[in-house]
Amino acid sequence: MAELEKGYKLVYGKIHEQLKRKWFQYTELFFIVGSIASIIYSSFEISAPFRAQLFLFNYIASFVFTIEYALRLISAPMQYPNKRGWQARLKYVFSFYGIIDFVAILPFVVIYTYQDSPHLHLVVLAYILIIFKLIRYSRSFRLIGEVLHAVREELVTAYTACGIMLGFLGILMYYIERYAQPEAFANIGDGFWWAIVAFTTVGYGDIYPITPLGRLLSSLISLIGIAMIAIPTGIISSAFMNMMLDKRKEREEKDKEKTDSKNNL
Repeated sequence: MAELEKGYKLVYGKIHEQLKRKWFQYTELFFIVGSIASIIYSSFEISAPFRAQLFLFNYIASFVFTIEYALRLISAPMQYPNKRGWQARLKYVFSFYGIIDFVAILPFVVIYTYQDSPHLHLVVLAYILIIFKLIRYSRSFRLIGEVLHAVREELVTAYTACGIMLGFLGILMYYIERYAQPEAFANIGDGFWWAIVAFTTVGYGDIYPITPLGRLLSSLISLIGIAMIAIPTGIISSAFMNMMLDKRKEREEKDKEKTDSKNNL
């Protein structure tokens, strides 16, 4: 039993190692970028004569992504060594990359199984999420992800405060303006929409207050919005700079170690 488990781990390790190979990553990138380009190109009328070729390419790409998904699922215990086999696979399936990898294989699975389904377009719509597969092969995207993960609690606090403020001001504006212009503020949902637009200082102009009290509240929320939006921006900027400094310090330490080892030789 121990030898069998050891054999499985050896196979998992080989697969996990191949997934990190340059040739595999470049192949993946080719099909990812190609799929994104084909989705963009297919939205133009000039693509009409090549619809069959574009469909075939996406079908082949989905087949490649299906193989990748299966390999990553099999080798998940190597990615999560602290978990048992089925736990590691379950963790991969519900991880960010696991969900994106699964979405990438939907056209291959669903189109083959439900060719005549009236809801097939929803699957194709979800397929655009494939663009997030690029994050796995981009250091810049991974760095942004690390920064957001490092300050997730601070961001949750900041956005929770923004949400509470938006809810309060949206309801308040509805009750202030509903009698003056019932067609614009027909319900509290319209109040929320106005609050979001005013809070983010976008100002579409489709809904705006006309009463003196409503205009005063609108002025206040615009000023508050500028201040509140600056909070998460400052949190992310500060965390990003700290992360960059840490990365630079790590590189300098590694370079120093290499230099010292060469001098010792």
